[in-house]
Amino acid sequence: MTLADALVDYGREMLHAYPYKEVPSCWREFYTDAGILKALALGFSAFGKQDKETANITSPQDQEQEQEQDKLVTTDMLEKESLKLAIAACDNVLVMAGASGRGRRDFVFEMISYFEAVIEEGQELTEDPAAHSAPSVKRQKTSATSIVTGAENFKLGEEPLQEPIPDVRYPIARVHLPTIEEFQQHVNGGGEGGTPGGPIIITGGIDHWPARDRWTDLDLICRTAGPDRLVPIEIGSQYTEEQWTQKLVTMREFIQTYILHQKHSRTNNESKGGKAVMEVGYLAQHDLFAQIPRLRRDIDIPDYCMIGPNDQEGYNPPDDVLLNAWFGPRGTVSPMHTDPYHNLLAQAVGRKYIRLYAPKETPKLYCFGDESRNEEGQEGEGQEGEGGSSMLGNTSQVNVEEPDLKRHPLFAEAEYVETILGPGDMLYIPFQWWHYIRSLSTSFSVSFWF
Repeated sequence: MTLADALVDYGREMLHAYPYKEVPSCWREFYTDAGILKALALGFSAFGKQDKETANITSPQDQEQEQEQDKLVTTDMLEKESLKLAIAACDNVLVMAGASGRGRRDFVFEMISYFEAVIEEGQELTEDPAAHSAPSVKRQKTSATSIVTGAENFKLGEEPLQEPIPDVRYPIARVHLPTIEEFQQHVNGGGEGGTPGGPIIITGGIDHWPARDRWTDLDLICRTAGPDRLVPIEIGSQYTEEQWTQKLVTMREFIQTYILHQKHSRTNNESKGGKAVMEVGYLAQHDLFAQIPRLRRDIDIPDYCMIGPNDQEGYNPPDDVLLNAWFGPRGTVSPMHTDPYHNLLAQAVGRKYIRLYAPKETPKLYCFGDESRNEEGQEGEGQEGEGGSSMLGNTSQVNVEEPDLKRHPLFAEAEYVETILGPGDMLYIPFQWWHYIRSLSTSFSVSFWF
């Protein structure tokens, strides 16, 4: 185990030695294999303890029954914590390195399913891990015992909305189930003079998703994903905060701490009176469905993502539709920013306030890395400004709902459209359109970049 830990630590150092998109494949594969080695070592350690314990069992039954008993692995005999750590090692491989290497991804998924099944059900050990699967959907639905304390009294979508609830003055057009041809025509030529069309809300497009019902139940989400699965979350209400950070937590801890109770609190010395404020956790912009395919069964990729958008400057379509999960409590904020692709944002559960600005409004939005306008909006000397880098060049400095018009006077002139996106709605966000999002309730959304 010491060797496995050392290899994992070294692999992590090498992953962090490069910008994320520039990490050589050899180091991703090295970290993957080191993590697999650690998971196997933890698994063998758990089963090794079981072997010692079963060796001391004496049964009053006949020899045949004793032999059958020796084959069984019960949850009492297993070191469940070792298996949970093995699952965590597998998730680190998936999140940090994508389980790079030939056949590695499938092998990691098999190990996770195997360990989960033994922990949950105490199944018999076999030489074929594929024979073990995660708890069935039927079992998840009928289990009488909640695995997340308090979840039985909480249903997503029924909580009061966070104040202030914006008054929507410039609503986005709503269209019920347009045809693929109609949607493509809008995307490519729905604007003035045949220019690309603006945002629209598609209704009825995800009514068939199992997620519309299943994801209102926090306990069911946790069971489906797996309570001991590690997920990456953001800490802080928005990524432009100085204290913003990221960490890995189990799905159970995320739901228990950051959705239900938000028990982790911190004292913000800069807040009025030094009052304690709740720490916000957000599972944001993560391909949760590639990491945990069981959740992928609850959604479908909308057919609208299969259209062919016209060429635009700066637009390089992805090889495949890119999925990201956005799961968090009310109060989470995505600062105003742009995406590198066209986007369909599907709201499975909860409500979000969303405001959008067309690309022509960019000079009035004061993006990071372009601090060349002084307070009167005139050109001035360039500075680094807040955030200090062009790394946030796709993000606005403006606090959209409480703007400082002395610092950002031109923002008052920027035109926008807005909506409160509700369950079952799907918002089309065109390429290069700026958008600001605030969760008014606990929310689970899925974005599809195409």
